[in-house]
Amino acid sequence: MYSEGVYFQDPSRHTEDSKYKVESIKKILIPYLINNNIELTSYADVGCGSGEIVKLLGKELKLKIKSLQVLKGYDVSPHVEKLSDETVDFSFEDFTKSDENFDLVTLNDVFEHIPNPISFLSEVGKKAKLLVMHIPLEDCLSVNIRNLQKRKIKDPGHLVFLDINSALNLITTSGLKILDYEYSKGSIKAPSNNKSILQKITYPVKFILLFLNPYIYSKIFGISIIVIAKGID
Repeated sequence: MYSEGVYFQDPSRHTEDSKYKVESIKKILIPYLINNNIELTSYADVGCGSGEIVKLLGKELKLKIKSLQVLKGYDVSPHVEKLSDETVDFSFEDFTKSDENFDLVTLNDVFEHIPNPISFLSEVGKKAKLLVMHIPLEDCLSVNIRNLQKRKIKDPGHLVFLDINSALNLITTSGLKILDYEYSKGSIKAPSNNKSILQKITYPVKFILLFLNPYIYSKIFGISIIVIAKGID
């Protein structure tokens, strides 16, 4: 589905949620980098899709981290060969088999598509000093009571369904060391979460619950988390 180009027949797929993801990531990532005096020279987004996240986040990082020079997007889908940007180099390649290493690697809603996510994270972690993951938490009441797993396995191709504990356990089992994490509260405003009439009607209640108790919200409606982890030496 991915290497054949079927998933990204529309190269702009998922672009509508890029801005909220970047806003959510930079709120936890940039303070972490500054507070820990971490310098970056290279950043790669693996499973870059439309390429919008690496462009937007790369721009934000360059404003704060002056040493950052190299921006790269990897994807196993051939559509990436048609992507172009003045600041980002796009590569049609399996990152885990590449010869390159990076100071920072991001995985944005990626490893839930992988048949063996633990092995995948281990391989990515060996090529990154710092790994940042945006992970959907879909082991929730909203998905489970409607048996939506069947639909999600087919499209968008999610193979694992996680809650916050299983996500953190999976990351740790892969050999990565978790440094920080935060709920991606901006996901409530994501265009993909505000399409149906029901989503729009329930928004005020969901908004209040999210900010009162993100964990309870995640177990009822699902959410995403952002995890910062140390790469594998």
